[in-house]
Amino acid sequence: MSSTINSKEQKILWGRAAARCSMSDCRRKLTFDKSNVTESITLGEMCHIVGEKNNAKSPRGLSKLPIDERNKYSNLILLCSHHHKIIDKDEDNWPIEVLHNIKDEHELWVEESLTSTTITPETIVYSNIIDNLNSYLKLDKYNWYIGNAVRNIIHNDLIDAGDYIEERLLAIDWPGTDKELEKSITVLMESFSKYINHFLKHASNSAPDYEFYREDTDYKQIYPNPNYHYISQRNMLWAKKNFFLLSDYIINLNSFVKNVRRNFNPLFHLKRGKFLIIDDFGMYHGGVSTIVLPLKKDVDEWLDKIDLEIESFEAENKKDRC
Repeated sequence: MSSTINSKEQKILWGRAAARCSMSDCRRKLTFDKSNVTESITLGEMCHIVGEKNNAKSPRGLSKLPIDERNKYSNLILLCSHHHKIIDKDEDNWPIEVLHNIKDEHELWVEESLTSTTITPETIVYSNIIDNLNSYLKLDKYNWYIGNAVRNIIHNDLIDAGDYIEERLLAIDWPGTDKELEKSITVLMESFSKYINHFLKHASNSAPDYEFYREDTDYKQIYPNPNYHYISQRNMLWAKKNFFLLSDYIINLNSFVKNVRRNFNPLFHLKRGKFLIIDDFGMYHGGVSTIVLPLKKDVDEWLDKIDLEIESFEAENKKDRC
């Protein structure tokens, strides 16, 4: 099929789709072909929105669109082979208008979410890190993840992100060409790692839902439990610190995004603007649903206070338990 689509149209399609499947629930990176021409493999497929031929056998082929327009970028969508089969086998659920919308939304996502800059060895390193952080931190579904995190419920995806970030903090060999960007990335990763590690101190992903980590409440199942009061108070302080470590991470996330916009991609999450704390249930705002832009000075002061509270609490209980 690609032989009938000229190289200019192919370049536009693959470039604007960022070599990814256009389906929002997929978007995996695709391979066009191998350098060895005798072993050509196309994992990504350039699919016709209006069928290539003007007949009923060609999916969505019965259209007024001229034949000479059907192999152009405007009538093509980049998909993985799996989704190509799906749209061509079920034309009723995948009409022309729907496919155009999917293509438009995917290309907008590429502009806003992936980096775009002049390619050099240094920018490849930065771009790869930025794109992976965007993916691992689930920034495209931020509201859902943050809404749970404020309630001390963290999806497995973010726990996995913590593992990835700890490995990257040790392994990244920085180019050194943009110190400010490097610092914002490092501070972001360190603050996220600190948040996740603190959260995991008193959290578990027990039955019935293994998809999320939340407060370990096994101590409530023990009766009588002589340590009930101690663990309950300890966990309250743990939850309080979680919130402000989360807030610190969001502050550093906004700084990171600002640096990416300035240095790599002016459209990087531009539609969103700033990332906010979304406390739908008013967990930390007197039961009132609240949206907050955390400020560094306030968060640092609160973290200092909480650390003193925890230190005092542990010292007091150490005496009582001796």
